[in-house]
Amino acid sequence: MPPKARLPLESLVVLDLSRVLSGPYCTMMLGDMGAEIWKVEPPSGDDSRGLVPPSSGGESAYFLSVNRNKRDICLDLTRPEGREVILRLAARADVVIENFRPDLKKRLGIGYDEVTRRNPAVIYCSISGFGQDGPYKDLPGLDNIFQGMAGLMEVTGEAGGPPLKVGERIADVIAGINAAFGIMVALFHRQRTGEGQFLELALVDCLVAAQAPLVSYYFATGQQPPRLGNGSLFSAPTNTFQTADRPLNLCIFNDKHWAKLCQALGRKDLMEDHRFKTNRLRVENAAAITHTVAQMLQERPAAEWLERLHEAGVPCGLVYTYAETFNDPQIRHNQMLQHIPHPTLGLQKTIGLPVRLHQTPGEIRRAAPLLGQHSREILQAVGYDDQEINLLIQNGIVVQA
Repeated sequence: MPPKARLPLESLVVLDLSRVLSGPYCTMMLGDMGAEIWKVEPPSGDDSRGLVPPSSGGESAYFLSVNRNKRDICLDLTRPEGREVILRLAARADVVIENFRPDLKKRLGIGYDEVTRRNPAVIYCSISGFGQDGPYKDLPGLDNIFQGMAGLMEVTGEAGGPPLKVGERIADVIAGINAAFGIMVALFHRQRTGEGQFLELALVDCLVAAQAPLVSYYFATGQQPPRLGNGSLFSAPTNTFQTADRPLNLCIFNDKHWAKLCQALGRKDLMEDHRFKTNRLRVENAAAITHTVAQMLQERPAAEWLERLHEAGVPCGLVYTYAETFNDPQIRHNQMLQHIPHPTLGLQKTIGLPVRLHQTPGEIRRAAPLLGQHSREILQAVGYDDQEINLLIQNGIVVQA
């Protein structure tokens, strides 16, 4: 057998002081690619450990979902000895990531200035709701707050209905992905120059940036984009249509797709209708074309339409439940459902890796840790001896699972 490929981020050490979702999502991505993640939790645990129901064997499903491939140390940061442990860990780390409010990390004494005195080459990533400075820097915030302030809720929902948030905590997830990107860029710069640096992200900024196409409508027209439900400002007919038995998504993005749809529907005459000849005209007459297509799709079950539409090359798909998503043959072929041993739960289901490097693929190596599961071995890795570790545990500075 050929030797196993090295994981692409092997030897990278990340000190993860973050909690709940944005930071943990970022460090999960880095851990999936081989980075050594030292997750630090207070004695009360990451706040997401308390986000139940649901739970699996007493462990929060939320916490399990974004904390795989990490080692865990439980540490009281509010005490001077705990602060010293953090600074010693940071001195050995390539990356430090946190999502404390700016005022809190200043009080704790673990900000960028304190860390760089021990480790000048560190990449220090701060994720916050609104930014490290400015009028809102110390305000608390959660995902729905950012979705509202970024304008996302105002463009989400049905025409004439109230603004709606996206189902997932999308600001946190997008910020986590952006943080992973920023860290890799900073590491590339350090590789060339030897320089570490401070890196910051605000969840509200990440969510604003993620809406570039819709924001472009506002920039171009000066008008607020209307809420269109599952429709589109840029193409038609694009929507969710009810078939005889269940919903079906169609996205007709150009004239080629429109011709294929007319063929699949058995309505080539629609191609001659002056209202529908180009995508621009179809968008202008979206109500009419959507009504016409909706009437036809209601006549047959979704499976029959899928067969016809796929054969014609029309972009379409069913509206799945999660059970259907993870039983879909393509999703399973892509290994997006995986199982990993957990120290107390047996085999745990987890989502697979969406980024697949063919020469140096990532790997799910360990499940989300128990609180303090690796406290002793992390301390040993930065030079603490057994006597020092036992004293820290006896004094309640460190908790060992």
